[in-house]
Amino acid sequence: MDFFTLSGLLPAAIVLLIALVCANYFVRNLASTQSHEFASIDGLRGLLALGVFLHHATYWYSYASNGNWNFYSSGLYMSFGHASVNIFFMLTGFLFSLKLIDGRTREIDWLKLYCSRVMRLTPLYLCLVLAVLIIVAIDTHGRFNEDAFTLLGEIRSWLLFTIPGHPDINQRLETHLITAGVIWTLPYEWYFYLILPSLGLLIGTRNKAGSSVWITMSMLCVIFFSAWQLDIMMFIDFACGGAAAAIVRNHRMRDSLRGPAANPAALACLIVGYTCFDYGSLPCLFSFATALTLLACGANLYGFLSMRPIRALSAVSYGVYLLQGVVLHVVFLYVVPDELRTPGLTEHRYWGIVFIATVVLVGVSALSWRFIESPAIDAAPKLAKWLSRNSSSAPEHRKIRNYREFFQKIAAKRQHRLLTRNSFKKSAQGEQQSSSVTANKKNHKELA
Repeated sequence: MDFFTLSGLLPAAIVLLIALVCANYFVRNLASTQSHEFASIDGLRGLLALGVFLHHATYWYSYASNGNWNFYSSGLYMSFGHASVNIFFMLTGFLFSLKLIDGRTREIDWLKLYCSRVMRLTPLYLCLVLAVLIIVAIDTHGRFNEDAFTLLGEIRSWLLFTIPGHPDINQRLETHLITAGVIWTLPYEWYFYLILPSLGLLIGTRNKAGSSVWITMSMLCVIFFSAWQLDIMMFIDFACGGAAAAIVRNHRMRDSLRGPAANPAALACLIVGYTCFDYGSLPCLFSFATALTLLACGANLYGFLSMRPIRALSAVSYGVYLLQGVVLHVVFLYVVPDELRTPGLTEHRYWGIVFIATVVLVGVSALSWRFIESPAIDAAPKLAKWLSRNSSSAPEHRKIRNYREFFQKIAAKRQHRLLTRNSFKKSAQGEQQSSSVTANKKNHKELA
């Protein structure tokens, strides 16, 4: 019996083992994963990113040999990709809904929050775009197939996290497949971040002074939702995460969900969600939301999510998720000789290449965490402080804290101008009257 098939679980287990060993060896700084209030659910991130990697790796079985982006594996490997993204969105909804709920008792500094998001997502993404441009230049042999204006417009769309779309660059067909298509989730993440101030208004979140600009921007995003061209059904995932956050912040419900039955229940919900339901269906989402709630209430899958290799893989999960397409592209097309890929790629050779790609991916992700992501995360508070300090030292007309103060200043200035104008008219009339009286007296003296 051959266990190394496209749908076999043994290769997936080997990939997981390789990733955990490499992450435990490569990743040294785990301070950010230890201080989190819900460190156990953070352990899911690395496993989810690796699941997406396994999902996309199966496409390369056909793409590497004949150029067709087709899926030839089982439904479980399909769920490794789509269902894992569902849980990713739930985690985002959970963590930031917690911020909104906690914001009812303490003010939210939106400038600091958005600086943290920019510094968390942008630096590595810019590196990804640079890698895509290099691969495009190699594949197009360094020729310009388009005029400069069109080429710059395509690059601009990619630099904006493909929110305007992900056009092919320099007529390189299916440019987005260089990233394995993972970039489609980024506009959803950014849209959710941008509408947070509007959601905060609904639940009574307290905002720090000067938040009017963020609230206005958030409302505009809500109003012009159609311009983003997003699937509104995907936001059910974020809503499920928000519901889990509401349960966790209810201490009575949180205590009731703790206990010896929490770990087996959470594990069962994850298994059922991945294997028994179609990804994205309501029963599937309910299973994952239940598992997330149990994990947030204290379950850690019998300590598995608290192990150091799991936390190390979680620390580099953004790199594993974002860079997997580039690593698979380079390993399959540039590193592996053509005679091993064509005319037919055997399943044993395919899994051997995937094992090598796993080592490369975790290693590159560890380097990006060490030299790109972690320094950027540490610099986020400094950036927020610098921006706040510079805005506070701006001219008086830029120190408007809210709309009420703005219109009050306009009304006060207008009233001051009216009073000044009236006093000027009165003084002018007084001077005119006094001059006329003086002239009359002079005329009387001349007549006398």
